[in-house]
Amino acid sequence: MAREFGEENLTLAVLPMMEPVVRGQFPKAEVVILPIRKQRVILNVFVANCLRCFPSWIQLLGKSVDTSISLRHMRDYLQSFLFYSVRSRSRFLASNLLLGNGRRVRRWTECSMVALFSAEITEYPERDVGIPREIEANRLLACDVLRRGVEASEIWPELKAVEAPPIESPYFVCAPFSSDIWKNFPEHRWIELFELLDAQGRLRNLVLTGSPDQRQVLEVFAGKIRKALPQTKTTTTIMIPKDLQRFIDLLAGADCVFTVDTAAAHGATALDRRTLILFSGLHQGMFAPWTRSQRQIWILPKKSSGDQQWHEAHRTSEIMASLEEILAAP
Repeated sequence: MAREFGEENLTLAVLPMMEPVVRGQFPKAEVVILPIRKQRVILNVFVANCLRCFPSWIQLLGKSVDTSISLRHMRDYLQSFLFYSVRSRSRFLASNLLLGNGRRVRRWTECSMVALFSAEITEYPERDVGIPREIEANRLLACDVLRRGVEASEIWPELKAVEAPPIESPYFVCAPFSSDIWKNFPEHRWIELFELLDAQGRLRNLVLTGSPDQRQVLEVFAGKIRKALPQTKTTTTIMIPKDLQRFIDLLAGADCVFTVDTAAAHGATALDRRTLILFSGLHQGMFAPWTRSQRQIWILPKKSSGDQQWHEAHRTSEIMASLEEILAAP
């Protein structure tokens, strides 16, 4: 949209955590913050979020635009209400994935809004089309908005660094923990990889990163790494940037990124950094896997038997072979 219509003509409504990224990636665009939270604090979540979003709603009411596009494919009542509050000549949305929860009121409300505001609905892709369905949904929306065919390469996720990396290169980054423990790769298996890299003299500076609430487990993990590599010159540090854009800047300076299916996986891929992702297969096809180049490898789940965990099927030698391939990529 920025390339087609000019970045200065964009107004982006985003959650607070996305504000630094949007301002960094689109410095000429106008930004409207939607302070929506998931946690309940005294009031009902919906009521509390309505109150928090009241100033933003007033701001949106004052807008008059040519086209409104929703890239949110799981829209609740408040998100839909805020979207339709903008005066717009045309509106484009993908079909709401929340309509499949069996709630008739939600379906009736959605249908009423679509009819009342003459919105154009793009069917969300239901089957695997070779790229993650979230990306394909955005491509289809872009086709409808621009009234032409849009290639996947035109909407492929891209990020750029805004500031210099917070530490000097060379360094490797590891984001070992996900918000879903099912996605995590065992700590002792990570350490096996680091021991092999250290023996080859490649692991000079290792940076562990994650969300602020992961600091304690990262500190424990760092202690285990230092214990396993006591006689080496490898330094292990923990770095949790204060916002998402600085997290991107950290990834942008890394020689290689090791992670599971986390924000680091998608951020490093969008930056086209050398990235090794150990993928549990959760939500496979919807958000992942995807690559920008040969620099990224998603180690996909294998068929397992019995109570075997997804990561048990991957031998360390196989993972190291994939890592060698990444490090040798042009």
